[in-house]
Amino acid sequence: MKSPLSTSPWLIQSAFILICLADSMAAEETEYFPQLIPDGYSVVTIPTPIDEQGREIQFGVGGIAIASDGSVVVAARTAGIWKYQNGIWSRFADGIHDPQGIYLPDQDTRSVIVAQKPELTLIRDLDEDGVADQYRTLCDQWRYAGNYCEYVHGPVVDSTGNYYVNINLADGNGFPASEKGGGAAMATTLGYDGWVAKITPEGQFIPFASGLRSPAGIGIRSNDELFYTDNQGGWVGSSTLHQIVEGGFYGYPCSLLDKAEYRAGKKLDIEEFSQQRKQPVLWLPHGELVNSPGNPLFDETGGKFGPFDGQVFIGCQTRSSIVRGNIEKVKGEYQGAVFNFIDHLQSGCIRITLDPQGKLWVGQTGRGWASKGGKMFGLQRIKWDGKTTPFEIHSIQLTSTGFQVNFTQATDVSTLSNETIQVTSWHYHYHGQYGSPKVDEKILSADLESVAVDGRSLQFSVPLETGKVYGIQLKGVQSEKGQALGTAHGYYTLNNLLSD
Repeated sequence: MKSPLSTSPWLIQSAFILICLADSMAAEETEYFPQLIPDGYSVVTIPTPIDEQGREIQFGVGGIAIASDGSVVVAARTAGIWKYQNGIWSRFADGIHDPQGIYLPDQDTRSVIVAQKPELTLIRDLDEDGVADQYRTLCDQWRYAGNYCEYVHGPVVDSTGNYYVNINLADGNGFPASEKGGGAAMATTLGYDGWVAKITPEGQFIPFASGLRSPAGIGIRSNDELFYTDNQGGWVGSSTLHQIVEGGFYGYPCSLLDKAEYRAGKKLDIEEFSQQRKQPVLWLPHGELVNSPGNPLFDETGGKFGPFDGQVFIGCQTRSSIVRGNIEKVKGEYQGAVFNFIDHLQSGCIRITLDPQGKLWVGQTGRGWASKGGKMFGLQRIKWDGKTTPFEIHSIQLTSTGFQVNFTQATDVSTLSNETIQVTSWHYHYHGQYGSPKVDEKILSADLESVAVDGRSLQFSVPLETGKVYGIQLKGVQSEKGQALGTAHGYYTLNNLLSD
């Protein structure tokens, strides 16, 4: 184990020099225009820090947190930890190994907890000069074997002070001392790769849930419910959103090799572990909607970010986009629908967080992965104007005979008919091969059953089958004001029926 307390004078000196450079230049925010964005929302780009030669610092964002004074603290993958306030950047800490999350334990910028590949680290500014001077290991009881893909995402913190991180599998193609467990590409180095870990306030490491493939983020609600996203690949037919429960297994078998019975010689058995795996809350259709999702974020601002309070938002690194979803509990398990929200931002959207004013900060990176936005890194902010209600599908809910579609505005009922509603269903293979096509895809006949008196919802019947994704598209629907739907396509993950 590393020393629990370390200080680097070189890091402090270099950080101080860069602070002086950054403080001399205010960043000018500029408006940005995505290809798709709901009415009433706008985007600005925040210029990232520059070095002494006037060049942009490689600033791929792995974590964002908002301090009580309104400043934004950013963990950059190769550039340390920075503070942004009043248009000014200043560097807080350096020497961090590819951080993929950040947490402010005191809600200010004097102390930061960051997840980096080898450990969870507390970084503090003891003399309050704006520069970190203490680096303390909180926990390093997983094994980092030096593989590029062994990212550690988080932490998120529950109401009793426990930290949660998720740990990527390694790239197993030719990497020594790794075990694929029958999957494509990804593998474990037998040090809790592919696990969610719980770390107590005292630093105790507790293996919490297994079967993760390549998670790119972890999220927590105010009620302590945990969620994570996973990326398509072996044993993961398409990208997913999962709820994390203690002891849960989420599909990728090689992580089971860290359990005691497998270390003692028990063999992996597909019939056994396929029955154990938890189903996704949301399937995120690969190529159509999401390719590589980042952290899930629940809007708990009470409507400050628009008419989607309570919904989950997820960035996509490859598509430089953000999707949103509504979830509901059916028979004790979450399922729901997901929609495109904002498309084609400037770079891959790996980290998102909401500030107290309801503005969404989007940390971006393209390093190591392709990104449709074009830039290799960046930081943008999305704001709702507080008054405009876009015409969108608000949510999709399961009924006993089909689905109810809810709108943010009243519809022109003359634009609603059976022909309006187009529905397909499919599922994905559960196998070790890389990803899955849509399997058993069907075009289904939908019957419009009713329209609400206020025109803000409709119900339709359609054949229902568990274990399916339902693609629901509404053609030609208009609001009472003559507006077309901003996004007319939703995807519902059906795990349980209301009644059997």
